[in-house]
Amino acid sequence: MFSRINSLAWHRQCNPKAKMDFLRKVPCTSGDLCSEEDDRLRVIPGSQFTFTVQDMRQPRYWYLSLIACFHNETTCEWETSVLPRPGSESAESLLACNYTNSALANASASLMPSQRQLCLPVTVNYDIWLVNGVPSLQDYYRFEHQFSFEDHDIFEMYLVFCLLYFFLAVIFHFKYKGEYEPLAVLLFAHIWFSFAAAALHTIHLAIFSFDGHGVPVLSFLGGLVGRCAEALLLILLLTTADVGFPIFPAELAHFERKVRRYRKRQYQRVLSVMGDDGERRKKIPPNVAATWTASRTKNVDIRDALKQSTSTADLVTLSSFNPYDRTLEEQETVLCGFIKCPASKSRKRVYLVLMLVVFLSVELGLYVWALVDQDRVLDISVWNTTPGRLLVAARLATTFWFLYILRNSNEAKFNGVVEPLHFGASFLLWLLSLPVTVFLAETSMSPLWRKKTVIGVTYFFDFVASVLFVQMINRSNSYSKG
Repeated sequence: MFSRINSLAWHRQCNPKAKMDFLRKVPCTSGDLCSEEDDRLRVIPGSQFTFTVQDMRQPRYWYLSLIACFHNETTCEWETSVLPRPGSESAESLLACNYTNSALANASASLMPSQRQLCLPVTVNYDIWLVNGVPSLQDYYRFEHQFSFEDHDIFEMYLVFCLLYFFLAVIFHFKYKGEYEPLAVLLFAHIWFSFAAAALHTIHLAIFSFDGHGVPVLSFLGGLVGRCAEALLLILLLTTADVGFPIFPAELAHFERKVRRYRKRQYQRVLSVMGDDGERRKKIPPNVAATWTASRTKNVDIRDALKQSTSTADLVTLSSFNPYDRTLEEQETVLCGFIKCPASKSRKRVYLVLMLVVFLSVELGLYVWALVDQDRVLDISVWNTTPGRLLVAARLATTFWFLYILRNSNEAKFNGVVEPLHFGASFLLWLLSLPVTVFLAETSMSPLWRKKTVIGVTYFFDFVASVLFVQMINRSNSYSKG
């Protein structure tokens, strides 16, 4: 390591013609500058040494190494300063590095001053700050000064998406306040969880920009909440592909009011007919709005129901009763009019709870494993670890599951809100956004740009997917009211 440094690093006695300022000897004199600092104006006030790195064209990674060695100024060679192991063959080393104070004093008395210093254990307390830019101008670039180059602009990304999710959550929450259809609750939770994740990251980075420490717990919680938000969106996507878009209670109430108005008009409709005596008489026809009603019953014969609806008069009634089977419950014969009948809440809840347990367990378990398994030097992001790759593999498996469900579903489930082909193509792009982005970033992108690219692209596609779901639910609501 030091063979290359010797030819580049400046040293007052051994290499005075070199131009690179790489070396500092520690511990420095208490209350004074390190011996290599020959110009006090270049040292930051309150510090003992200052390294100045200037990469004007291309940023690079710089590492600070603390190594147990010293530069022999006589031979200009690097020698180790590691204490000899107890039990070594050198009797002098055994005595010099003995743990008893008396033996240590007697042994060190017969040694040279430099040797005596090496055999004494030294504890170095240090406080080293690595910052970006000129410290005296840190207020001009507050959100870059404490951050490494690959973390630049990440605070702004989290802040923007925090505000976007907040406005989307507020609008959607007030528009459908009080709606407790399970799929709608999933969408509510996904949007609010996404906002919370971005907000936690934003708060951590805002504090970090001032003190250089931040609140790591907030960053950890933000990652967990973000994984939960993504799992909820995956469950919502798979369930929507399976059963179609949700029907809100407000939509059902609107339809019932429309049915009552239609029934009232039918009862009040007056037809003029010619009587036997040649005079015109008024006749009120029987109720024909029975074909608009809908009821959820078990073991009901459709033929009997149709006979009851037409028994009051000889009417040519268009049958709007169709057997409706839900995929989230056991097959039941359900009488449906012009609306979709709600499925069994208990079976739907069991299905959704199982989905939540599976997806949340996989997402959170792999994410925590990735954080624990991550090497802070070699693994710049969690996606470079084994659990990170398993997360990408789980997303690909979910993609094939989504395509399988969509292939076996019929167009009637989407209720004319969107074409199944368009629905599948849109959210297939979202499902593949993470694997494709991670693959390109890890294989063909510099680590300096990798982290911010993955965060920006994934958050953008997640937000677009959320907006698409909100828009499709609005269209579903409009169709039911039309």
